[in-house]
Amino acid sequence: MTSPEHTPDQNAIPSDLPLKITGIVFWGMVLVGLLIAFLMLASKEREIAAQNSHYAALVGSVLAAHINEAHKQYPLTPPNYQQSLQQTFTMLHPSVHFSAITLTQPDGVLRVGEAHPTEAGISLLLSVHTSGAAPLRLTVYFPSVKNTEVMYRKQILISVGLVTMLFGLVLQRILQRLLSQPFKSMVSRAQQFAQGDTGVRFDTSRSDEFGFLAKFINQALDSIVLQQTELRAALARTQESEEALAHEKERAEVTLQSIADAVITTNVAGEVQYLNPVAERLTGWSNADAQGLPVESVIQLVDEVTQASIPNPIHECLKIDGVVTMSDHAALAQHHGQLLSIDVTAAPMRNDRGEFIGAVMVCQDVNNARKLALQLTYQASHDPLTGLYNRLKFEENLLHMLATTEASDQHALLYIDLDQFKIVNDTCGHMAGDELLRQLTRELKHNIRQSDTLARLGGDEFGVLLRNCSLARAQAVADKIRQSVKEFRFAWHDKTFEIGASIGLVSITQDNLNAANIMSTADLACYTAKDGGRNRVHVFQPADIELMQRQGEMSWTTTITEALEKNRFVLYAQPIISLSEIESANLHWEVLVRIKDATGQIIPPNAFIPAAERYNKMSSIDRWVVLNVFKAIASGQHFVVPAGGERVVAINLSGESLGDDEMLDYICTSAQQCGVSLHEICFEITETVAISNLSKATHFIRELKARGCRFSLDDFGSGLSSFGYLKNLAVDYIKIDGSFVKDMEVDPIDCAMVTAINQIGHVMQIKTIAEWVEDEATFNALKRLGVNYAQGYHTGKPALFWEITPAAD
Repeated sequence: MTSPEHTPDQNAIPSDLPLKITGIVFWGMVLVGLLIAFLMLASKEREIAAQNSHYAALVGSVLAAHINEAHKQYPLTPPNYQQSLQQTFTMLHPSVHFSAITLTQPDGVLRVGEAHPTEAGISLLLSVHTSGAAPLRLTVYFPSVKNTEVMYRKQILISVGLVTMLFGLVLQRILQRLLSQPFKSMVSRAQQFAQGDTGVRFDTSRSDEFGFLAKFINQALDSIVLQQTELRAALARTQESEEALAHEKERAEVTLQSIADAVITTNVAGEVQYLNPVAERLTGWSNADAQGLPVESVIQLVDEVTQASIPNPIHECLKIDGVVTMSDHAALAQHHGQLLSIDVTAAPMRNDRGEFIGAVMVCQDVNNARKLALQLTYQASHDPLTGLYNRLKFEENLLHMLATTEASDQHALLYIDLDQFKIVNDTCGHMAGDELLRQLTRELKHNIRQSDTLARLGGDEFGVLLRNCSLARAQAVADKIRQSVKEFRFAWHDKTFEIGASIGLVSITQDNLNAANIMSTADLACYTAKDGGRNRVHVFQPADIELMQRQGEMSWTTTITEALEKNRFVLYAQPIISLSEIESANLHWEVLVRIKDATGQIIPPNAFIPAAERYNKMSSIDRWVVLNVFKAIASGQHFVVPAGGERVVAINLSGESLGDDEMLDYICTSAQQCGVSLHEICFEITETVAISNLSKATHFIRELKARGCRFSLDDFGSGLSSFGYLKNLAVDYIKIDGSFVKDMEVDPIDCAMVTAINQIGHVMQIKTIAEWVEDEATFNALKRLGVNYAQGYHTGKPALFWEITPAAD
């Protein structure tokens, strides 16, 4: 197999013409030589026969002369014949090539020499002077004519071969010089030119035909090179133009195909010329099918409110030769009958000569943007849980109603607070409380008119605006609502709850048009109804303010003071579960405080904490909680951690405690007395408290963290400046406000808030805790987001873990 480096060039030009010419001449000479040899051999046989006859006659003549000479001296006898015969043989044999001679005489046959059986003899009668004797016959034997001819043929063939070879060498040398070398040179140069060496030229130094041919070929090559140069330049220019055109076309096509908006081009008659992929998807028409159709057949525009047809802006654009924009309530009627909100712009198109060639229409899909705008508008004015107006929208409607109230008009406002709602929340969790609110919303709607306004003001509080309603009529409506709520039964799993409604009623007339006063007085009236025994309607009277204040102070201060003195506070603990496998062995709890009244009923913190904060009782409550949590830990019966795990116990601190200069020493002293390590303690402070007492909170956190304490920022995200203040507080955890967590699976804004808080926390190396985790879906969603911990009824309900036997009354 031929190696790659010696692979023959498939494009090589054959150059064996000189060899062919030399071969033809050489073999012609061989043929001529053979013909000559044949002719020479054909006449040689006769020549040899004649020569042998001549030689035989010569031998006979010489022998006859010897015999005649001998006869003169002595009589002839056979010995004398023999002697003459021997003398003749000896004398002639060197010059005459014969092998033997015989002489036949009367006494017998005499022989000299040896004759081969194949040799032929020539016989003749001798002319001797022997009277009366019989004639003598001489036979001369020569070599075979055939043998001689063979030998002669060999000599001729050898001679012809040598002469032919010599002539062939001379001819080859001559042809090599005169024909082969210049021919090969021309072939080689032609091959170089064919392989791309355009600078090669033929040798014109010869004066023969090759020189003339070389000059002619060189002129042809110069012409070819010039044409090739011009052709390459033209091709390069053409290729550059084509590449530029292709690049521009590709860029335009990629731009049109990549753009997120629908692009439609038309000719001057308003017939579709092109649809980009987005336009194909939105309209349901393919580019091929839409070409040549009127634009209004492909793009059907309607008003998304009235669904009436809208003229296509392409026609207006073609008419005025200017840009036309449509952005208000424009929608695209799609093939499947749905409407897609779009913004439309149409602009004229001109070619490079400025000639008007058609128009281009761009349709931007703003369906999601409009839906989001409507959703944001709705969310800004509606409660996401019940679908009712929120407090902001309710107050806006109140202001509008007050602005249009005339002297003869009379309206009313109902402020409704549900009784026993906290029991449902504390017993069954926030999910049950949410469902209760949704069902009660339907009940409330049945008891008011279409013209009335129902809103959820917050938590378990509702408001109703009764337009053009007298006080007596308003009292009847309020009592109907109260009775309906009282008769309502809420079932959750195996539990059934009976609730009530405390309703405050305020009459609105021309003399009472201050919205803030109306809301506050309605709140006071509701509070009076609740404080008066609940499940009742109270019509606001001017004397109610002092009564409320006096009764509230006496009621709550007495209850809180009695609970502190008689150890009626009890501690609950709710687990905080790690969402990471790495920290699965760690146990984390939050301690919650309750009051157990004289009847054994548990009073939730949201019932007495606001009063405690208002009357400066929170510091005393916090001290009681801190000391008793330390005692519970020291007892070794609570907060047991498996081997290798870590224990963290979270204690809530109020703003009053942060401002208490003695609280820091109290915490450290109590921990030392109880033998509790502060490394296991985490203090929770709300975001609002931390921001309002930033300098004291920073000092408090710094001092206790130096002793090993941890800190958690509670209700994070509820404030207006959460992220701005977070970097100033050296906390270990942030607790994402539960109002964002509980609806994050159905509310994209809440989900975005949770995601943002979690990401900011992780960037700042702060762990995150999600509150109000009420179901598996929310739990899994938080886990996917990478939130560190979860807390709620799904992960564990608050359970009693520490209670001191109250002192006797």
